[in-house]
Amino acid sequence: MERIVFSHYYPEQKLLVTRLSGLLNSSDINAWKDSLYKASEAMPDNSSFKILVDLHGFKAENFEVHKEYRTIMPLFLAEFGYRIGYLDMFPEASVELKNNRGIRCVAMANVHQDESKMKDYQEKFSKAFEQYFTDSRAGTQWINSYHI
Repeated sequence: MERIVFSHYYPEQKLLVTRLSGLLNSSDINAWKDSLYKASEAMPDNSSFKILVDLHGFKAENFEVHKEYRTIMPLFLAEFGYRIGYLDMFPEASVELKNNRGIRCVAMANVHQDESKMKDYQEKFSKAFEQYFTDSRAGTQWINSYHI
């Protein structure tokens, strides 16, 4: 399976797209984290954005890599005032919501191949501005239809 580690900001759509796929190691996860923060540098101050988190096909090489990966997105989005709904699974989980450069995340589409997990997340944690998908095209269509 091809390894994909990618993040890019599309200013016309106010959309940050990030993608992980393949069997990934710690170096890949660090590169992904770096790509997220680098892409965020392209966002204008005092603006809002939406994000497509496409993890379809992603598998961590081992549990240590999974532990590294699982904290990145909640902490990244907290920088932009967004708390991911699935953190509600962990009462002890706390993230400090910040206001980095006045930029706010206002919507998220999350894609993963685990159908039972995404169905569970959709039922328990989805909101009008946060949806869960198993199909990359469906996630892309939904986030593209979400108007800021």
